[in-house]
Amino acid sequence: MEKTSKKRKFTNYAFEFITVFTGITVAFLLNTWSENRKDSHTEAKILTEIRNGLVSDTLDMRGNISGHQRGIEACQYFRDLINNKELPDVDPNEQYILLLRDFISIQNKSGYESLKSKGLELISDDSLRLAIIDMYDFNYQVLEKIEEEYQENQFFKNYFFSINDLLATNLVYDEQRRLIQFLQPLKLTKKESNAFLMYLVKIEFNREFIINYYETVIHDAADLIDMIDEELEGR
Repeated sequence: MEKTSKKRKFTNYAFEFITVFTGITVAFLLNTWSENRKDSHTEAKILTEIRNGLVSDTLDMRGNISGHQRGIEACQYFRDLINNKELPDVDPNEQYILLLRDFISIQNKSGYESLKSKGLELISDDSLRLAIIDMYDFNYQVLEKIEEEYQENQFFKNYFFSINDLLATNLVYDEQRRLIQFLQPLKLTKKESNAFLMYLVKIEFNREFIINYYETVIHDAADLIDMIDEELEGR
């Protein structure tokens, strides 16, 4: 009788233990599932934000490329002016502005900042995570330095006063004191003409260098967008 009672108590204890253990395990699994689902939702939301930012940044980069290309065209305009060639019928004010115009690199980093605040490990795919880090912590930083900080590429600061001094006595204004044309031929010495031509060579070369890096970043951004699309479509 005593053995039967002990056996019954053990069975009850075992049943209670199994019940409690099962309850805890199920609760843990449900909590883990809920957290994983929450993380997956957050990951998708941030990836979408990063993707939208890349699309917007690409449009801005293409706009800056166009601006640098027009700056290169302005170099040819002034090269023809120096060489006393026939000039196209364009606004001389615009050509002067385009020649020395600087640009800034507008970068939408809100998605990446959100990711860093949540933890980079939120991105489950290693290759995708590394591509995102490379884009924002390398490509974008280099682009910003090349466009905005590298001394060689600050065209207005480097060349405006020197070129303005060369052109000052060669500007023709209308009655409203608006620039309407440059004198042709320019009243420049051989030394001044050569200096002006060298400025144009440097401006043109540096704008081409900037354009090449923009195109590299645009290519990498397109690849990253494809990776994000593939990740989101696989959910």
